[in-house]
Order: sequence, then C-alpha cells, then structure tokens
Amino acid sequence: MSEPQLGLVQELSSDVKHRQRMTAEFRKFIDGLKEGKFLATECKSCGKKFMPPRFTCPCGGKDLEWFEVNPEGTLYTWSIVHFAPEGIAKKTNVPYAVGVIEFEDNLLLTGHIKGLTSKPKVGMKVKIEPQELDTGDLAYFIKPA
Repeated sequence: MSEPQLGLVQELSSDVKHRQRMTAEFRKFIDGLKEGKFLATECKSCGKKFMPPRFTCPCGGKDLEWFEVNPEGTLYTWSIVHFAPEGIAKKTNVPYAVGVIEFEDNLLLTGHIKGLTSKPKVGMKVKIEPQELDTGDLAYFIKPA
C-alpha cells in the first residue's frame, strides 16, 4: 500500500477544517432562527451581502460580518414542484409551491411557500417564518404577510 501524498492530506485536512468552521458558523444562522431572527453576512472586503449566509466571498474575502434581515419582503418568483427530490418527497406532499423572496438590499432567498389561500402573485408581500419540524430540525417557510 502506498503512502498518501502530503498535498492530498493537507487538502483533506483543510477541507475538514473548512467544514467544521462552516458548521460552527452556520450554527449562528440556526440559533438566529430559533430566536426568530434572520441573519445574513456581508463581506468586509467588497461589501457583497449573502442570504443565506456565506462564510467566504467570491472576491476571496474571508472576513464576513453578520447582520439581521427584516423577515418581510416581496415574492420575486415562484413555481409549482410536481416531482420532489427523494429526501423531500417522503416528507412533503406534491405538488407544492416554492418561491424566491426578495428582501431589502436585493437579497434573495428560496423557500417552500405555505399558507396560501390563492395562487401566489409575483410582487405580493410575504415573510419568512421559522418552524420546528417533526424531526426536531428547524426550517423556514415563506408565508403571505
């Protein structure tokens, strides 16, 4: 059996550290949801904002700052899903609506739309609400405002 290449070991080690950091950082987003807060990040190097939060920026910046986002916005676009991905199909009845909500600062976030009494309309006022799932996991949904 050959010895592993040092570069590969360093790369894997770096990847594990990145995932651990990402998991720890993502925990801030989840903890914010538990408190009813929606958090995003902003790159201190270039000013680009991310929702959902990112931990590195395409500009190469790694110093991102957290900020709170108003959970209300407008429906940017929407679609009906008729064939759900395998993991979701077991938990969700199809068809179901998904949408993209636009927040201030042109931040966009995709989510499952719930609580509709009529067909969604682009431009309608919506909000993001956290909800605990039967599994104990925390999720968010788009709902009419």
